[in-house]
Amino acid sequence: MKMKHFLLLPALLFAFFPLLAQQVDPYHTATGGFGHALSASSDATLWWAEGTYKIMQDMPAPGGKAGAVSVYSARNEWESFQVVVRPERELRQVAVSVSDFQAKKGSLPASAFTVRKVEYVEVKHPTDAYGKAGLWPDPLPLYRTPETLASGRNHPFWITVKVPKDTPAGTYKGTVTLASSDGWREEVPVSLEVWGFTLPDTPTMRSGFGLSRLGAIAKYNNLTTDAQRSQLFDLYMKTFSDHRISPYNPFSMTPIHETVTGVPWKGGLFDAEQPHSGKYALKVVDNSFTSSPDASLYERLAVTGGKPYTLSGWTRAAADNQEFTIGVECFDAAGELLPFENRYEAFSCSQEWKEFSFPLGVLPGEVTTLMVHLYPSKRMSSGNDKGTVWFDDLTLRCGEAPENLFAAGGFEVDPEKIDISLDFSDFIQAAKKYFGEYGFNGFRLGLKGLGSGTFYSRTPGVFAGFVQGTEEYGRLMRRYLGQMQDGLEAAGVLGKEYIYWFDEPGENDYEFVRETNRMIKEYAPKLTTFLTEHLPGHDVSDVTDISCSIWNAVDHEKAERIRARGNEYWTYLCTGPKSPWITLFIDHDAINMRMWSWGSYVHHLNGLLVWETVYWNSPEASPDGVLQNPWEEAMSWSTGYGLIKGKRQPWGNGDGRLFYPENRHVGVDTTPYLGEAVPSYRVELLRDGIEDYEYLKMLERLAAEKPRKAAAARRLLQIPSSIYTDEQHYNKDPQAILQYRRRLAEAILKIQ
Repeated sequence: MKMKHFLLLPALLFAFFPLLAQQVDPYHTATGGFGHALSASSDATLWWAEGTYKIMQDMPAPGGKAGAVSVYSARNEWESFQVVVRPERELRQVAVSVSDFQAKKGSLPASAFTVRKVEYVEVKHPTDAYGKAGLWPDPLPLYRTPETLASGRNHPFWITVKVPKDTPAGTYKGTVTLASSDGWREEVPVSLEVWGFTLPDTPTMRSGFGLSRLGAIAKYNNLTTDAQRSQLFDLYMKTFSDHRISPYNPFSMTPIHETVTGVPWKGGLFDAEQPHSGKYALKVVDNSFTSSPDASLYERLAVTGGKPYTLSGWTRAAADNQEFTIGVECFDAAGELLPFENRYEAFSCSQEWKEFSFPLGVLPGEVTTLMVHLYPSKRMSSGNDKGTVWFDDLTLRCGEAPENLFAAGGFEVDPEKIDISLDFSDFIQAAKKYFGEYGFNGFRLGLKGLGSGTFYSRTPGVFAGFVQGTEEYGRLMRRYLGQMQDGLEAAGVLGKEYIYWFDEPGENDYEFVRETNRMIKEYAPKLTTFLTEHLPGHDVSDVTDISCSIWNAVDHEKAERIRARGNEYWTYLCTGPKSPWITLFIDHDAINMRMWSWGSYVHHLNGLLVWETVYWNSPEASPDGVLQNPWEEAMSWSTGYGLIKGKRQPWGNGDGRLFYPENRHVGVDTTPYLGEAVPSYRVELLRDGIEDYEYLKMLERLAAEKPRKAAAARRLLQIPSSIYTDEQHYNKDPQAILQYRRRLAEAILKIQ
């Protein structure tokens, strides 16, 4: 589910590529530039800027009187600033260190600070007419060891302090020291004002950010063992926590273990329409040109080696002359496959029931069990055949003996004897960590048996072989959903889940979405349903607890109805919208990701969502065996939705890519990397916006609690148009946000 409908809708594409008269201006020429002078010598010029500016390599150093770095923060908040070195000569092996900070009533250890180096990625293809090509700041790797700094360009260092929750309010002073191995040294004075209020561990702003490409993360970082993958996954979870965002699925390594017994077959559908005999036949469908889906047994059939066997049964197809394949695999007493004793044979059938017979011959003496596979097409290595075939009344007989050894071959299943068991033990332990220590506030709950889909295609739900719409499916889902609701409640996380099973429905999908969400709410009314959507004129919010629209398609009237019902309205960014809307692209304005939260507050929106955070490679755009290196190529190329292999179709620079792999030399460096995900400039600004939102919500709560003191606060909570007008018009000067944030802090201090 990628929220990428823009690829296929030219009219929308046109709307997202306005013919703008101007391009992005990271230099802020309209406001006279930015930054603050620190020092200048024949060795280097030193200056600093707040962490709300993208510092280009050729940005001129600011003039004016030299001063100190001056920043502000609440307790339990991250605050960043940039110290910029512009060498006049090459500076060899420059080290950067931060001192302890001291105030009258306390101190801040140097360990509260993190030093990162601002790195640049090349934008070769501008995102839109507003963006532009060139080297743009985005990756922020940790600065662990000294590096040599080339002359004639800016080298920004990104320095972040996480103010501990028990820090006394006051002004803390310390230094950042930069020193090269060839004699250059500067000490930068820093003043940090800590305000006397504390941000919560769990953000008020809800969020869902994709982290689904775990295999790609392992491949990029050269990991080969489960232990390595598990270790890196937890580091990524900590990185999400540090940026105040919640991943789709923090339980990838500790899932709810689901066991369904009483069904002998996996794959295929139990179909009550025109069985050969009894109540059900098994319908198996192959709609793929690249794979060969099948139905197979959960447990193997016991046989005696050295004896002849014959497999037979009845089939019919959706079309005449349909080829199908029966596969029989042989296993020894240790359960090991005997690969060159397999039996596979192709047959043909018509739309009428027809019997087939498959003599297996005398089985080798070491064979003790068989596995049966049913393919509704001619099984080929290319997988290029398709088809739909019904199977019924399968028999397995030894020689001339009349006994049928294939008890499950009639496909007669009693839904009441299907047992559903959910084990939450691993999940509960992980939940304590992720929703306690890490402060996550939501997770995407995958449900067995639900359908799926997008505007492009959809698939009905199937549970234990019964398709959505049948009585059996409903009975099984009722039992399963009830157990899931009770288990989540017992685990203490009920309400934090969101069931995001369908993405961006098209005009013809809404009845299907309504039907499924209605079923969920009927069988498990406490579970949280969720839907991303962008088409106007539709409303399924009566059965959808969280509605989520792309930023440029927010329906404010619908949002008001949702709020009145007590439900949530989120927004998302992806390949669209493009400028002039708020966006997530590398070659757009620095303020965008921070302003997303301000706009959300103005419109009373509750959550932020991005489809993926580590989308580093498109299998369609990249040749086989080649991985795109996000450190070298900023563009996110399209994938899926019927795109042909080899087509390079742009989604936008940095779309789906808020973190970078620690390995910078993908495909060349084979060292296993087990460090944190490298954050982007944009995800740091996103965190700043989420913390700004916390200021606004904190002031709002205080104003409600102390109405006699709240008149000025209420006025301040009405964000003026000079800051934010609407989704397309907002102040792109970071100073406006910084000054307003300070006013919010002063109001919080005054009213509390």
